[in-house]
Amino acid sequence: MKMGVSARNRALPILVLLFLISSIPSCKAPKFELPGTYVADYDVAKEKLTLNKDGTYIQEVTLKANSKVDVSRGRWSYDKETQYVTFYDNFMFVINGFQKLNPDYAHRKRGIVTVPAGLYFGRMRIGSSERVSYKKID
Repeated sequence: MKMGVSARNRALPILVLLFLISSIPSCKAPKFELPGTYVADYDVAKEKLTLNKDGTYIQEVTLKANSKVDVSRGRWSYDKETQYVTFYDNFMFVINGFQKLNPDYAHRKRGIVTVPAGLYFGRMRIGSSERVSYKKID
């Protein structure tokens, strides 16, 4: 009778391991929908970035000192392989590398801006750091 109990005790870890291995294919990477509205809140300004499903975007910048609003429009695309979003045409850089207001931000110039985008701790985020990032609100 002791042999039966011992065999069961040895089989239990193997059964648990087989169950865990068989459940791995059912786990999927979280899916995210990039189009939507994002906000970035800095000491000097607040931004609202809307990515439309048709590949266009609207960027609204509100200065906190005087409530001045600047709006820019352009096109965007997303590369699933690199997990970077690219903005074409007129993207405004509100904050410089020192977290200060870029006084020239509203002078839009043609060019391409590429930044990482993806899920961070379960929330969609666009940007390269906590200080310069857009968090999805819808």
